[in-house]
Amino acid sequence: MISSECQQLPCRVRPATIVDLPQLADILTSSFYGSKGWQGWIYPLLRIGIYEDLKQRFRNAPPQYVCLAGLPASAPTSTDWLVGTVELAPRRRSPWHPESTHQLYLSNLAVRGSYRRHGVARHLLMACEQTAHAWGFSELCLHVMEDNWPARQLYDRAGYQLEQAEVTLLTLLGQPRRLRLCKVLAMRSAQSD
Repeated sequence: MISSECQQLPCRVRPATIVDLPQLADILTSSFYGSKGWQGWIYPLLRIGIYEDLKQRFRNAPPQYVCLAGLPASAPTSTDWLVGTVELAPRRRSPWHPESTHQLYLSNLAVRGSYRRHGVARHLLMACEQTAHAWGFSELCLHVMEDNWPARQLYDRAGYQLEQAEVTLLTLLGQPRRLRLCKVLAMRSAQSD
């Protein structure tokens, strides 16, 4: 499923397994929540919540769901050290219209702190595009917070376009908006498969 092009660069990408859950929870918790100050008190609870949420998704995964794991390219094949993760699953285009078509949604892209800015996230995105093609999807969508500049730069360089800036009660109170970004994937020729 993952081409050798992804495997040659800063990380190898493979589907995550249930054995990876502790590391996936560590990566996601440290990426999305701080462990200093008052957040340090609730950090263990956040990690347990993320772990349990992932475990449920793994156990109840629809056929077109995958959690990808990035491993350092320089590590031996037998290593279990994970440096990044991302999830991919179809979602309805509109949750309010049950008859709406599905599009492939990318979520929880996270990279271990010491491996950021080394191309790991870019290669996880490449693996998502390969998976999308394999599943017959021509578009990938995701959400990013308006003030998450590093992630927005990554997605911009990868070709994602703003589809919608969501305004909620929290944004009216000064919180950053959630931006919905989408990328139309280039068609692959039969020779590249």
